[in-house]
Amino acid sequence: MPRLDLDDASLHYETAGERGPRVLMVQGVGAIGAGWRPQIDALARDHRLAWFDNRGIGRSSDDGRKLTIARLAADALALMDHLGWERAHLIGHSMGGMIVQEAARQAPHRARSVGLLSTSRRGRDVLLLSARALWLSMKMRFGAEERRWRAFADLGFPRPYIDSVGYAEVVAQLRASFCDDFVRMPPIVRRQIAALARHTGGDMAPLRALPALIITGSHDLSVPTRLSDDLRRHLPHARFKRFTDAGHAVPLQHVEPIDRLLREHFASAGG
Repeated sequence: MPRLDLDDASLHYETAGERGPRVLMVQGVGAIGAGWRPQIDALARDHRLAWFDNRGIGRSSDDGRKLTIARLAADALALMDHLGWERAHLIGHSMGGMIVQEAARQAPHRARSVGLLSTSRRGRDVLLLSARALWLSMKMRFGAEERRWRAFADLGFPRPYIDSVGYAEVVAQLRASFCDDFVRMPPIVRRQIAALARHTGGDMAPLRALPALIITGSHDLSVPTRLSDDLRRHLPHARFKRFTDAGHAVPLQHVEPIDRLLREHFASAGG
């Protein structure tokens, strides 16, 4: 089981693909690196991919101290060092998108491009929940395990999509993408949310120098699509795609279109 041992953490990571552009994939709050599986399966044929569990999540561990987005970004860059990757395309979903932005600020020469899915410039902005998002978040905290996961499904996917495939399929997708006890708000998830609350963004100039792709869902309750619009205003050169029938879990709902957008993005960015 490949691991990267740091002074204050141990990161579980995996790789796939033997040729093509290098892509580092970063996940968000409570998600494990394997949450990228739909994209991994499609891109590994002609891309070299790496993904990992953020410190304290899944099979990664840390010392339990305060988290920051900057620290998580340094972890991503440390993994690139460990792999011998001088440069790579960086893609992130949700909090992972903020980690990618910070990594590009810390080391802009290491990023060939950035892919920013369902994310925001500033972590603190995503904690201003709508009434429905707050209600669903509360439902995740009480009751039987299955009921909690169904509430989480309602938070991530629009109801028409859930009705079309069924709660069982949607919950199975989420369980495969998040840490086992996510709906019970384990300490690491609370620490990640605290890191978001402290995150006030940063200089966007390094990102404006990089090819960028922004993807959002119109029905995103966790990171409202207006925050992706704000990101777009600060990265006016970015390619932008809004899925009008999707929510926060757009990479799981629209697998083939997302894979195609990422493939086109990497090709247009070069390397």
